[in-house]
Amino acid sequence: MPAPAQPTERVDLTASTQPAALADAVARIDAMGRSGPSRAEYGVAVFDRNTGQLTLGEEGAVAFFSASVVKLFTVVDILHRTETGAAKLTPAQRTQIQRALSLSDDKAMDALWHDFGGPRTVSEMITLAGLRDTRPPDRPGEWGETRLSPQDVLAVYQYAMTSLNPRNRDTVLQSLSTAGGSGADGFNQSFGLLRNPRIGGVAAKQGWMIDGSHMYLHSTGMVGPNHRYLVAVLSKQLASVGWAAGRQRLDTAVGALTGSLGVPGAGGVPGDAM
Repeated sequence: MPAPAQPTERVDLTASTQPAALADAVARIDAMGRSGPSRAEYGVAVFDRNTGQLTLGEEGAVAFFSASVVKLFTVVDILHRTETGAAKLTPAQRTQIQRALSLSDDKAMDALWHDFGGPRTVSEMITLAGLRDTRPPDRPGEWGETRLSPQDVLAVYQYAMTSLNPRNRDTVLQSLSTAGGSGADGFNQSFGLLRNPRIGGVAAKQGWMIDGSHMYLHSTGMVGPNHRYLVAVLSKQLASVGWAAGRQRLDTAVGALTGSLGVPGAGGVPGDAM
């Protein structure tokens, strides 16, 4: 078995005064989740890698079911293991890593989850990046039921950008930057950060799943020159809303955020459109 993860420097995302435009966009997204006939929960977090400024919405530190966003956590942990000598990847496993991130391939993730200890990859990532709200799934085989918060997602992105060696960092960036318009299962993942036309400098990991009467639809990633901004919008919506409307809501929410940051692909939160 691989050696346990060793604690590293904590990925500290420091909250500070929000820029007015960004604060307004986040507040409108928070308000939209509380109103209208189809109420929803939106967890929002934005991190400026240049200034070290973290902006959280009302549920920015609330844990949601991860859906496929946990694939990022597992991959980053595995790549860290290769740097410590605790793991050596086969060519097939490197392909699985690329497919898990770019196409959100569940079969690739199943294989990686099995080969590298499943929930242990999440537990190790908690230690490596100093995550606050993340918990492995109660049912070890159900990786999509990992609990994670928007702020923890951003901490993993920041860890990948600052703590992985250049080769492994490029593996993550290349995979996320070439994310397809559809997932391996045919699901349309062109929403939020991956909506068309693509946002400038985007590298993103999406997530989607149904749990009972709710659907979880997430858009997370990096945007802007040199991947300056880290953005996570996690959502828990009524399944009756439907995927198409759910994706449109994420388009609007992410557009409001990127617009407030001056990133190409601006949008807004018009009334109850979300």
